[in-house]
Formats: sequence, structure tokens, C-alpha cells
Amino acid sequence: MNTSTINRILVAGTFLASVTVGINAMAQATAQHPAPSSNQQAQHKAVQNAAETNPACQKIVEECKKLGFVVGEWKTDNGVWKDCFDPVVHGGKPTREGKPIEVPVSASEVQNCRAAVGKAKQNAQKTGPGTEQPKQ
Repeated sequence: MNTSTINRILVAGTFLASVTVGINAMAQATAQHPAPSSNQQAQHKAVQNAAETNPACQKIVEECKKLGFVVGEWKTDNGVWKDCFDPVVHGGKPTREGKPIEVPVSASEVQNCRAAVGKAKQNAQKTGPGTEQPKQ
């Protein structure tokens, strides 16, 4: 065998190995974060809609943004909704790099927002995916 054939074999082998590693990484990422069901998507959208129309929830979202959380950056532990809003509303503490962050909102604002979010989730469960939300 000449050196050009050996080089081609090595390049092809390296390419196949990298493709295999990439596929394995994608499979692991998908297993850790499965796609949400249509019912979960409907609930999430209902929660966001409630949060955007409720003054107490708006205050929590504003404070999260002031602390540097960004819409859509949940994969980097910096998302407004998953990493800040959800923990505050559901009784947890937002964290960044493993350290808890205090969001400056009152307990009454959290309770009011929690009530609005709970109501929105119930409505989403009753109506199911693909149906209209009842007018409130």
C-alpha cells in the first residue's frame, strides 16, 4: 500500500469516529431532555401568557431580567423562565453556577403570581392541546 492510500484510510476512519461520537452525544442530550408533549407545551404557553398579563408575574420576570437572566438561555442555566421565574413561583431558589440568587420580590407578589399560574395550568389541562383557552 502506498502512503496516499493509508492517509485516505486514516482520514476516513477519523471521520467515521467523529460522526459516531457526535451521534452518541446527540442521543444522550435527547435522552436527558426529551421533547415536551403537546399537553406540556400547551401548559407552558398558558403559564407564559398568564405571566405576561398578571402584574405580579410581570414584576418577577422584570426582576429576573434585571439580574441578567435572558429569555431562551435555559440550556446555559441562565434562562428567564426555567432558571429564574419557575423556581421563584414554585417555591425554589434560582441559581447561577450553583449559587442561590435572591430575586427581590415580595411574598404577596409570589402568591398572586402562583395563583394566576395555577389557574392557567388548570385551564390548559381542561381544554387540552389544540383547543382554545376560555376567555377570562
